[in-house]
Amino acid sequence: MKKIVGTVVALAVVALVGAGAWFGYRAVFTEPEAWYAQVDADRLTPADDNNNDFDYHYDLPAVSADGRERELGFDTSRELRDGAYLKLETLALRGVFSWEEVAWDEVPETAQAKLPAPAGA
Repeated sequence: MKKIVGTVVALAVVALVGAGAWFGYRAVFTEPEAWYAQVDADRLTPADDNNNDFDYHYDLPAVSADGRERELGFDTSRELRDGAYLKLETLALRGVFSWEEVAWDEVPETAQAKLPAPAGA
């Protein structure tokens, strides 16, 4: 009887560890998080030598869809339009892996409240 209980407990522990590893893997590698930022030409610098052949680097204050704030850095092959709004896709270990320019009305309201509004808005 002790052997059966020990086996069941061991299998339960293995199942819990496996489930935790699966959810951790998904959170780190497969579920991108969207952040929003406004391009500021004053925060543009030349990219360093370890830049995957990109010429420019930006460090911009960004806001998540739920209102969290942080600074995100990423490299680009061209200068971005000053004042443009960006949607930055991030993964936990990789950081920013893609970006696209978006219109102000595509930025979630919680992020709009923390970003500078466009002129005339």
